[in-house]
Amino acid sequence: AHKMAPTRPPLRSIVFLGLIATMGSLSEPCMRQGNAWVFKSSKISKFGNPSAMSRPRLAGVTGTVLRKLSQGTRVRATSEEVTKKSASAEKAAKLAARMEKDMAQNEPKVQEPAFNRSAGRDRYNPQTYFELVADATQSVKDAIEDGVEQIEVELAALGQETYKYRADTFVDVNAALATALGAGLAGAGKRVRILLPDNAELQRQNLMLQKNMGKRMREEMQVLGDKLVFGCLTEARPTLDEKLGSAFTKMFNGGVDTTPAPPETPEDVFIVLNIGVLDLPLVETYYEKIAQGRTMILMNCELDTLRGDLGLPAFPSKDLHYRFLSRFKPVFFMRNRKYTKTTATPPYNIDYAGTLFREYPGPWQVMLKLGDGSLACVAESRKRFYLNEAKYKMAEALGIAETKGSVINFLRTGYKAGTWWEEGENQELHNEWRF
Repeated sequence: AHKMAPTRPPLRSIVFLGLIATMGSLSEPCMRQGNAWVFKSSKISKFGNPSAMSRPRLAGVTGTVLRKLSQGTRVRATSEEVTKKSASAEKAAKLAARMEKDMAQNEPKVQEPAFNRSAGRDRYNPQTYFELVADATQSVKDAIEDGVEQIEVELAALGQETYKYRADTFVDVNAALATALGAGLAGAGKRVRILLPDNAELQRQNLMLQKNMGKRMREEMQVLGDKLVFGCLTEARPTLDEKLGSAFTKMFNGGVDTTPAPPETPEDVFIVLNIGVLDLPLVETYYEKIAQGRTMILMNCELDTLRGDLGLPAFPSKDLHYRFLSRFKPVFFMRNRKYTKTTATPPYNIDYAGTLFREYPGPWQVMLKLGDGSLACVAESRKRFYLNEAKYKMAEALGIAETKGSVINFLRTGYKAGTWWEEGENQELHNEWRF
């Protein structure tokens, strides 16, 4: 097989021939005759090996070329055609170098496609509360521009299980997040008033701000001035304790009235936080007397928990939800849930977690928590999911859900599909809280 292979010129011969053909001004003159190069009496075939007589002279010629190149001497081509080609190649090389330099200096920045918030998120993984509040602020701005006046914002301030923390910690974190949200809206030209339940909470919050407020936050508050202020819900209807306390302190405080008074010029946005179920009628009163026609935001109030107490003895009636709470549209809603599925085979207990999520103007989404802490969408709908329905979607995505309609599924979920406020759609005066 080796003998039958076509004869190919050695690589050294090809290199030598290239040097001989392109370089001039050598010690040995050369000329071309047809398909052959002639060095005096030596003949080298163009496609063949150099003859034995030509090798010493060829080696001398090549040595001269290499020596001149190593010394930096420019070897001029004698052929006019080779000269033109060399000039063209040099010009092209300079042009390519200049283009490469221009591209390096003026490299266009590749812009990522804008996130379509109307379509929802496939994955969501905010790294800090600043990012979380920024997303919530943008959703609130969009809702206000669309004419929404009653807004709900739920940020899951302390992670999955807020009941593990002290009440004071929960209250302080909510106040800090509300301040950040209010600062974002005030920076957009809105006048914002953050409302606490009563005057006692307001005084405590003022002390906490003076004690714990950082330098940067203090500077921002000074810049905002009267665009971001604190107040309380009892400005609309002072309680008996506040009236008696004010009358008592007048005697020892130079006649100064400490009863909360409504603002002379109501702000554009009111942010309500840290309220309980007994404060809900006061929220309704404040809206009707002061905030009517303006934007009111219920922030981190956990309305799902408060709704569960409505209708119980000594608590407000369920009608409060049907006529008032049903008006509040969730524009940024992130309510975390943790579940455990029990099985008859190992591992017996399967823990999983997820979030009922909504970012206005996007749809409602069921997000499953992954191992890296991020949230992945497993279901979405324009209408709000029932809590049991969201739980089933998470289990279904994991492949551990029971078949709908089966006996075991009925024993796990019961005969009711949802809570009374989820199933009371026919009794609601408004349905904004569902969409």
